[in-house]
Amino acid sequence: MRNKKLLTNTIIAGTLLSIGTSAFLFTDNNVEAKALTVATEKDYNKLQKLAKQPGTHYTKHKKLYTSFIPGNNVEAIYYFKSHKLTGARTDPGKDDYQPCIGTKNIGGTGYFIMNNKESTGKEKFLIPAEYCQVPHAYKFKKKHKVVHDYCGSLANAWNGYNPYRDGYGETLTKENIIYSNHKNGTFTVTLDEDGQNTGKNQGFWIGKTPITFRVDGTNTYEDYYPLYNYDPSGELVVSYIKTEDLDQFEPATVTYNWLGTITKNHKFKPEDKKLDL
Repeated sequence: MRNKKLLTNTIIAGTLLSIGTSAFLFTDNNVEAKALTVATEKDYNKLQKLAKQPGTHYTKHKKLYTSFIPGNNVEAIYYFKSHKLTGARTDPGKDDYQPCIGTKNIGGTGYFIMNNKESTGKEKFLIPAEYCQVPHAYKFKKKHKVVHDYCGSLANAWNGYNPYRDGYGETLTKENIIYSNHKNGTFTVTLDEDGQNTGKNQGFWIGKTPITFRVDGTNTYEDYYPLYNYDPSGELVVSYIKTEDLDQFEPATVTYNWLGTITKNHKFKPEDKKLDL
């Protein structure tokens, strides 16, 4: 798919410069062998509500949450004690399951608490709650207008555009940037390129939390929604659509192989009920 190809350098850079979240969390032989339950949309909502409450709260049961981070190669993991970034970069998708055990609210900002078992003992990490929101499922309306999607980068992502090399994935960005002014920065959304195009439940996954981006090379700021570009391997790569273009879609039930189903009524059901990582 064209977004996947476009971000090849990003993925390579992210791999070389840091470790992915899954590797970061499961590098030790002491990880519990018992399979953990995979979170549903109800579990996400419960933790989101808990994350809004002041202080630290733990859940009764540890469950695996797949991240729906609205960006590629984002530095999003914090140390629980110091609240400093760990350097680990993370992407959405099947390889990014995390064992969440609770929430922590720091200065009004909510986080999910992840548990990691290392040889030196237990360590906890934080990921922003806003990066763990289940997207919504859509299909195109009949006679819809053309919808464009754009390459973009969240702050603290190794996803930037390097004008000297005329390519993406070589720059660490410090703010949210959209690259509509650059070569290969704008595309047309199609089911074949950006969604699930086989099987009964075809369509797209789109996050409905607006993200404000600066248009690269300008002082103009615009709001976009993350469009989760599906790869049949179960990986997700994120591009962005303008918020007003959501009018060209309608709610649907969409199933992504390897990941699960989001229903028309916005219920996330993972493909596997339990996973042993």
